[in-house]
Order: sequence, then structure tokens, then C-alpha cells
Amino acid sequence: MSQLTWSSIPGPFDLANSAIAADQPLTDDSIQKISANAKFGAVRCEIIYMGFWANGGTIPTPVSPVDGYNYSRSEVMYIWSIYSNRSPGSGFVQGQATPPAQSNSQPQNGLYNFPGEWDINDSTGEVSLRTSYYSGGGSEVVTNDGIIKVWAICQRNSVNTAN
Repeated sequence: MSQLTWSSIPGPFDLANSAIAADQPLTDDSIQKISANAKFGAVRCEIIYMGFWANGGTIPTPVSPVDGYNYSRSEVMYIWSIYSNRSPGSGFVQGQATPPAQSNSQPQNGLYNFPGEWDINDSTGEVSLRTSYYSGGGSEVVTNDGIIKVWAICQRNSVNTAN
């Protein structure tokens, strides 16, 4: 699959309805604005893979692979999936693209529970994971173990002014 790339960051242009009305000539200026709007529409919403993360990591703001646009935090929402409830093994680097090795720090025969405290703060990018398990003796142990796989849903802000 080919990668869409541009040499400059596209932006939206307001175009008056009269500029593209029936039975009116279509000017070069209007055609260029329509083209720019189509390019902007192609990248207005992007999903960008951000890698594997563990508790305490801070996900940076993404950069569009299409045109190098740097997203702001207000333009990003993170989604994640559980990769493992174990902590990462040695050599793990926050945000690495490939699946990490996992540690064996949890007790054998532990029953895992995800209490709903796995989160990425959209306004800071901070990863917070709380995993609890019940050991063989029936006592609950709360840890920061876990690995998640993260994507950023990005939508460029735009200003729409009425004509």
C-alpha cells in the first residue's frame, strides 16, 4: 500500500457558494481552493499508531506521517488495547513499535482482576495502569503492571467562517 505524502500542510479554505454556482465559470482560484479542501479532508481525521506503553509513560503528541503536521493535545484522543497484564520485561522502551517481552514478576496461580483503573490522560498523555490480582492465599495485591498498545485518533482543528 502506498503512503500519502504532501510537501506542505493543507488547510481549509472558505469558498463562497457563488464561486461554484451553476452556469458560472469555474476560476483557477476556486479550483485551487477545492483541491486544497480535498487534501485537508483526507487528513482531517487520522489514526496514528503510537506503540506499546506501560504505567508511568507519557505519550507524546503525534506527528502526521502524511505532511508532518504536529498535533496539539486538544486535537488528540487516545485509544488502547490490552497487550498484557504483566509488566514489561528487560529492554522495554516506552512507545516501542514492536511487542515487548514480558516479566514473570506475578505469582503463579494468581487470579487477575482489572479494576477499571487503566487510563491514558488525553490532556497530558500520561499512562496510568493499576492491575490487581489475588494470590494463592486469597489476599489482593495491587500493582502497576500491564502493557497497552496505543493509537492516537487525531482531528485537526479548523475555523469555519460564514460567507
